Amino acid sequence: MKRIILILLVITSLSTAAQESVLLRLNYTQGDNYVIDVESKQSMGMQGGMNMNMSMEMKITEVTAKRIKTESKITSVIMDMMQGGMTMSYDSNKKDEELDDMGKMMKSQFGPMLNATIHTTLDKKGNMTDTKIEPPIPGMDQITGNTSTIHYPEEKVSVGSSWTSEDENEGMKMNTTYTVSNIANGMVYLDLSGTVSGTGTGTIKGQTIVDIKSGIPTSATYEAEISAQGMDMSITNNTIITKT
Repeated sequence: MKRIILILLVITSLSTAAQESVLLRLNYTQGDNYVIDVESKQSMGMQGGMNMNMSMEMKITEVTAKRIKTESKITSVIMDMMQGGMTMSYDSNKKDEELDDMGKMMKSQFGPMLNATIHTTLDKKGNMTDTKIEPPIPGMDQITGNTSTIHYPEEKVSVGSSWTSEDENEGMKMNTTYTVSNIANGMVYLDLSGTVSGTGTGTIKGQTIVDIKSGIPTSATYEAEISAQGMDMSITNNTIITKT
């Protein structure tokens, strides 16, 4: 009899764990600071490619029941670009005298970005409602766009739950499906897959880990295969967000 009761208790505990559900929401605290590190690689075969490491600092400037405001600045950019048999390199941490002519030319493009401030407004579900860059820098939103958060669903999620979000940038539409693969140790593990359409076509896949308490995606990685303007591109992106 005791053995039967023990088995029932084990089954009940396993069932309860499997049915664990959580509500994913951004729970930033005003005044908190974060560092966002992004590693991105793009390959276009014989046409070249690009490797970039970028670090940003983000401060939570306002938190209300309905919205979150942040201020972000790029603190460093390291880039190697291969094109037409040439390699162009830039490291924002180097002094002018340490840069070659190509590096100095790239500094003229990236320098203003390091002096700009990105003002972002989001809701609790991670939807970006407003973005402003001061002073305005053409093309900067394309570089910093990879740091955007996930769009969380209205309802609670459990293992096996999935939802879809849509984004559009420069005429390229991304339809992404997130599926909960595991919930453990205060974290939600998500698998993502999706498609790209519009000015480019392709597929996306990856994984994201979300801290349940804060709602922050502490790490994310994705791979994309995209065809655009007659070129085939392979893109990998890894992002880590750390509270300081």
